[in-house]
Amino acid sequence: MTARRMETLKFLSGGVAGTVASVVTNPLEVIKTQLQSSNTALLESKSPIAIAKAIVKQDGIPGFWRGLPPTLVGIIPSRSAYFYAYQRVKKLLSPRLPEGSPGNALVAGFTAGIVGNTLTNPIWMVRTRMQLMVDANAGQRMYNGYVDAIKTIFQEEGIGGFYKGITASYWGCAEGATQFLIYEQIKTRLLNQENERRAKAGMLPTSELSKASYFWAAATSKFVAAVATYPHEVARTRLREQAKSGVFKYSGMWQTLGLMSKEEGFKSLYSGMGVHLMKVVPNSATMFLCYEIVRGWLDTYTIVALVPTKKSN
Repeated sequence: MTARRMETLKFLSGGVAGTVASVVTNPLEVIKTQLQSSNTALLESKSPIAIAKAIVKQDGIPGFWRGLPPTLVGIIPSRSAYFYAYQRVKKLLSPRLPEGSPGNALVAGFTAGIVGNTLTNPIWMVRTRMQLMVDANAGQRMYNGYVDAIKTIFQEEGIGGFYKGITASYWGCAEGATQFLIYEQIKTRLLNQENERRAKAGMLPTSELSKASYFWAAATSKFVAAVATYPHEVARTRLREQAKSGVFKYSGMWQTLGLMSKEEGFKSLYSGMGVHLMKVVPNSATMFLCYEIVRGWLDTYTIVALVPTKKSN
């Protein structure tokens, strides 16, 4: 297998991992998006159960899968670009910042987030619009499908409309960077402990951890990173809402956070965080586990392919 083909497979491994991790969690994504929006005032309460009932009342069970097509379209390029950029930047930085070091993980993780968000923001913008319940009294309307949503956004808001929330997404890159930093540190510590145990048992050292170790390392790192940076998620959803009575209330991330704090209290910046954590922690843990498994397979295949075989006479 050529080096170019191996790079392509590693690129796709991140996308495959992301797809496997995301497909089953779309209902939680829809509920979380409603909790984050300003339209939750239309509901009886802001509890996840009340929102779930409202979704069923308006759209039926299929309403929980609103926004799934953009997710399926966007997850492979988004996660593939994310993991690919992360691995490439890690190697580029390694002469000055060794792989596994905090500086390497932070810079590589932040860069990966910038690349992934820049490429796929229009997809997530359309997904959010499709997931949000509308306030007809404020002049908002339900789109008649994804083509209608794309046409309407372009006609009413121009190309810039597809990049609403991008500043909040860039701030969210700190979440990815923090997650990778913690993940790499946990992996390094667990690997050192494992090799110490193997040395005492007279076994050769290893460069791989158990599947459970990868899963819990990713879950822990995602939980900490998500809680630390959560307000950007709420700001991004608010920025992607339709105009009310022809006016967009939110114009930038900091303006959004400031206005929400003033009008709804500091607690509003963490709207939907519980549901968000229920979705992203197992999602991310599964994604990282899948990625590590696929990466391990590819690395093993590379080693086997490079070992010269004995030619028979």
